[in-house]
Amino acid sequence: MNRTLAYAFTALLFYFPAVFMPLMTLTVLGIEGSGSIADNGILLYQQGYIGVAAMVFLTAVLLTFLNPTLLFTLALLVRLKKAPRMQSWILRTFQHLEEWAMAEVYLIGVLVTLIKVHSMTTIEYNLGFFCFVVMVIMNICALSALDKARFWSLIEAQRGPTRQHGVRNSPTMPDTAMEAGLMRCHDCGLLTRGTELSGGAAHECPRCEATLHYRKPGSIGCTWALVITSAVLMIPANLLPIMRVDYLGSSQYSTIMDGIIYFIHSGEYGIAVVIFTASVLVPVYKIIGLALSLLTVQLKWNTRLRQKTMMFRFIEFIGRWSMLDIFVIALMTVLVNFGGFTSTHAAEGAPFFTGVVACTMLAAITFDARLIWDNSQPGS
Repeated sequence: MNRTLAYAFTALLFYFPAVFMPLMTLTVLGIEGSGSIADNGILLYQQGYIGVAAMVFLTAVLLTFLNPTLLFTLALLVRLKKAPRMQSWILRTFQHLEEWAMAEVYLIGVLVTLIKVHSMTTIEYNLGFFCFVVMVIMNICALSALDKARFWSLIEAQRGPTRQHGVRNSPTMPDTAMEAGLMRCHDCGLLTRGTELSGGAAHECPRCEATLHYRKPGSIGCTWALVITSAVLMIPANLLPIMRVDYLGSSQYSTIMDGIIYFIHSGEYGIAVVIFTASVLVPVYKIIGLALSLLTVQLKWNTRLRQKTMMFRFIEFIGRWSMLDIFVIALMTVLVNFGGFTSTHAAEGAPFFTGVVACTMLAAITFDARLIWDNSQPGS
């Protein structure tokens, strides 16, 4: 708890200079260009890419402040043993927002941008860059120090004994928790005795007050809708140009693959592999993996369930890294802006690719992986 409190507080101290002060200054032929993280969303909005601007602002500006704020407030309240109901609400909210804060992905985007422009400009690192690096490190340390199970136990102890619901009697030993009338909270993980109420309603978790269901309602339909939407958006996201560079009055457009080919020709094979993995392989893998998980549930496939569950957990983990290309575009838009000489802009493919990232992340959230095991044979 002390480490979480200290790391979150330090991250907040560095937040404002990291986000609102210029990261670096690029100089070409005596012309300077610089910008901050906050400028990314503003310029994208001015260019008319409202959805892309909103996604960048949410993941790189708003939530990078809100998440450490929630952590700091939570740790402080738990330590002071104040407002246990508010503590549970804060931790629930943090768990829902945690993966949408992408400061570390943005930092990788900064490194990719530096490699892309270092041969054509003079780079001067500003205070915002160093503050941003420290903020990212502190956020990572806070997350690594956070023990959610321990926090939930402390919150439960402060709230007092939880009420118990009735459990269905069974003449034989049940094979699953569901058959025993046990429901697991989606948010805090508390295993609660009880049965779903009539009309689709459900009990409320006695620890965090989240609505309880044996399985996430509408999981299959919502996940299919998001997966199909992602697959449709992948086509224009890869065929349409994602970035436009204006140079002395002429415009040059590039797709995702064009950017990868650029790094290969430049000899930056590692960066090419990173971008190809994050922007092409990861979205395709997520779409195929989620579709396979859904088919496993609906067609009642009972083979390799453990491997499929591990695949789904990996999909949940890697989902956010597809934002790398969008962050590189946002940075280039701010930093490579030298008026009539040369400037960088987002292009038509950027909103479609942003939609792919958002839809695949939401699909992983809406899918209930426990459905994979519902049709398995006991003891298999």
